[in-house]
Amino acid sequence: MIVKVCGVRDPHIAELAVDCGADWVGLVFEPRSPRHASDAEADAVADAVAGRADLVGVVVDPMPERCDELATRFRLDAVQVHGDAAQPDLLERCSVPVIRAFNVRSAEQAFAIEWPPAALVMLDAAPSQPGALPGGTGTQLPLQWAADVARHRRILLAGGITAENVTDAIVRVRPHGVDASSGLESSPGVKDPERVRAYVRTARAAFDVLSSSPESARA
Repeated sequence: MIVKVCGVRDPHIAELAVDCGADWVGLVFEPRSPRHASDAEADAVADAVAGRADLVGVVVDPMPERCDELATRFRLDAVQVHGDAAQPDLLERCSVPVIRAFNVRSAEQAFAIEWPPAALVMLDAAPSQPGALPGGTGTQLPLQWAADVARHRRILLAGGITAENVTDAIVRVRPHGVDASSGLESSPGVKDPERVRAYVRTARAAFDVLSSSPESARA
């Protein structure tokens, strides 16, 4: 079960997240985002987590060549793909695993995701404004929508997740993993160490309890 901290630009935050139990650290490569990591920042974060956690590159509507270029340059273990243009053939055309992020606007849309069943998908809330970036909205996805999907496939749950609500989200949805970004910040693009620490430790504890429950043992 995965705990991911996304939008990391500071190697000290990356180290803190991993020390507290994070499995994945996310680097944003979309220049329009306040969480966009420069090459120097991405290199520093990659060095900080090397061999200790997986590094995930976040991109919007990329070509496969762009995914492979980033994966090679920054030693990525996977790419997280947002946007409307990404197609399932990215799974075969990219050299690293692809996590497909969907901004869900309805329960019906959440349940009708057209993506290979074995592939990991991220469910995130839809942006509130037309033309806004697809990630880092800070808005929580209705948990029942996500729970309905999680019964049938592996999902990474995102959207307004914080230390205060992550336990409830894990218990109600039972996702394969959780992802937090804007909810861990003191200002856009700046992670707050205490918020990161509290989120990772709380999520890790909630997953530990869930994995030891009788329901999980029977699954």
